[in-house]
Amino acid sequence: MNDCIFAFVNRQPTALLLEVRDEGTNYLETTKPKHVTIINDISEADPKKYKLLIIVSPFIRNAPEGMLELHFVPMVGTIGFGLAHHPEDYMHIYDEIDEAFANQGILPCAHKYCTIDVKEDEEFCAMLKEEYKEEVVFFTSEELAVVEVPNPSDTVMKHVGTPSVCEAASILGSNHGKLIVPKIKGKNWTAALAIDRECLREGHIEIVGAGPGDPDLVSVRGRKMLERADLILYAGSLVPKALTECHKPGAVVRSSADMNLEEQCALMKEHYDKRHFIVRLHTGDPCIFGAIQEQMAFFDKHNMSYHITPGISSFLAAAAELRSQFTIPERTQTIILTRGEGRTPMPEKEQLHLLAKSQSTMCIFLSAAIVDDVQRELLQEYPEDTPVAACYHLTWPDQKIYRGVLKDLAKIVHDNNLTLTTMLVVGEAIDNRQGLSELYSKYFTHLFRQGEA
Repeated sequence: MNDCIFAFVNRQPTALLLEVRDEGTNYLETTKPKHVTIINDISEADPKKYKLLIIVSPFIRNAPEGMLELHFVPMVGTIGFGLAHHPEDYMHIYDEIDEAFANQGILPCAHKYCTIDVKEDEEFCAMLKEEYKEEVVFFTSEELAVVEVPNPSDTVMKHVGTPSVCEAASILGSNHGKLIVPKIKGKNWTAALAIDRECLREGHIEIVGAGPGDPDLVSVRGRKMLERADLILYAGSLVPKALTECHKPGAVVRSSADMNLEEQCALMKEHYDKRHFIVRLHTGDPCIFGAIQEQMAFFDKHNMSYHITPGISSFLAAAAELRSQFTIPERTQTIILTRGEGRTPMPEKEQLHLLAKSQSTMCIFLSAAIVDDVQRELLQEYPEDTPVAACYHLTWPDQKIYRGVLKDLAKIVHDNNLTLTTMLVVGEAIDNRQGLSELYSKYFTHLFRQGEA
C-alpha cells in the first residue's frame, strides 16, 4: 500500500481501470490528475507505460508483472440464495458462497442478500443480520415467480410455489439487474449474484427529457446523466445547446439537427460498443411527441440497454408562464395534449373538432404552421370568444406569449410570425380566477377547520 501511495503522490504514470459506475467512480473520472489514464480493459495495463494500476472492480483482475496494483472492491453485488430446511452446518454457508463466487472470478462484493420469505426464520438469515451485519431482503413466491431466469426448477416450484429462488431473488433485489453468476449449488444451499445495470460500466443509453428550454428546468437526475455522459446527442433544432454545457471533459457533444435516424443510431451504437454512457437529449418530455419510438426499436433489435428519464413538458411550462391552473373545479377537469393534422395524419377518432366536444383545456403541439386549419376545427365546438394563448419558445430567453380569443388565433400566429416551436393553448381555464374562493370554501373547509383545531 505504501509503495502504491508513494508512486501516486509522486505522479508516476498510473492506469485506472473502472469496471463499475457509481458516484465515486464518476468523481474519479472528473477529478483525476494528469498522470492518470483511464483504461477500459486489463489488457491495456502495459507495464512499459504505467508504474501503478488502480482497479475499481468486483471482478478478480491481476496486474501484469512489474506493476504496482491497488484494487478497490465496490459493494455492488446482490446475492440471492436458497436453503435446505434448517441446515445444521449453516455457519459455513457464508464462506462457502464467497469461495464458490471466487471460483467464478468474483470478489466478495455483496451489499445485500435476498431470498424467499418462507426462510425468514432460518438461523442462517439471523446470522447474516446479527453477526455479519448484512442487509437481508425477503420476497414472496408471487414476486419471485414472475422473474424470468435461466435455470427454473420444477422441484423448487413444487415446494415453494416459484420456479426459482436464488436467481430470481438476486435479479429482483438488484433492481432487475444483470445476472453475473447464475445458480451455483452447494451442499445445503444455492446462490446467484446480480448487479444493478446502472452500476455496470457497460454501454447504456439514457433518453433524457430536457424540459422546455431553460437549463434550470432539466431534472436533477437528468443533469446528473448529462454530467456523466461520454456522448451527448441532443436535438439541436429544439434543445438549447446551453443544456449540454455541464458535460465532463472529453465528452462528445453532437447536435442531431443535420443527422437522419440511421446516422443517429449508428453514432450511438459506435459509442455503445465502446461501453460508453450515452445521453439522447430530447426536448420537453421524450414520451410526448418525442420521436423516440424508432430509436427504441433499434435499441431493442440490437439488445442495447436503455432507460428514459422524464422531463418537464412544454404544456406544463405553458401553465406556469400563463399563471393558470389548467383544471378548474366544476368547469374543466381534463387536459388534452394533441396536435393538428399536418404531414402526419391523425387517427379519425382524434380529429380536433371531435376532441373539442369536451370543451376541455387543450394544448396543441407542433401546429403553428397549420393554425388556420386548427382554428377552423376548434370553432366547430368552442365558442369564438374562448380564451387562447400562443406560447413561443417557452422558458427560452426569447420567450413570447400572446393572449387572445379563439376567433383571432390564426391572426395572432400569422401577425407575429410564430414558428413550429409554439404551443397553442385553448380553453376557459386560461387566466380563470372566477369562483375559486367559493369552490374552496365549499369543498375544502376541512383544511381550515384542521388549522383552527
